[in-house]
Amino acid sequence: MSLNVLNGPGADVEEPDWKLLIPVREDKRHGTLRAMAHTEWVRVTSELREAGTLAAVNRHTIQRLVLAYVRYDVAAMMVMAEGAVVKSKTGVSMLSLWQVEMRQADGDATTQEMELCLNPRRRAAAGKAQRKVKRATAADTYLKPVARG
Repeated sequence: MSLNVLNGPGADVEEPDWKLLIPVREDKRHGTLRAMAHTEWVRVTSELREAGTLAAVNRHTIQRLVLAYVRYDVAAMMVMAEGAVVKSKTGVSMLSLWQVEMRQADGDATTQEMELCLNPRRRAAAGKAQRKVKRATAADTYLKPVARG
């Protein structure tokens, strides 16, 4: 019995509809956010495909990772624009809610990267084992093979 390999889109994962996940915004940035999400989706799926770990079952995890990246970028932009510490309506200094969102998005992204083995610490866990090359030592040359004649 032999197995036939079927060529097809089985190794690809369908990209989410970013129009459904990132609705129209009042600030008109939805197009930019959708483009950012698409770029991150392509980057992450390409890396997973190269590592041989891309699977359809990981689609939702990849989606959560991409959305965490987009959330982080938006929050980071707002922190850079407003500062990490802002004045409340009462005049008291407080930590910006964008700073809190940035930290939360970072934590979410880190968790999803660990699940997908994308971060450098976990990358080796998902990768294929590399065969070590045998190193020649002085003891290897001590006994030389004898030609039989």
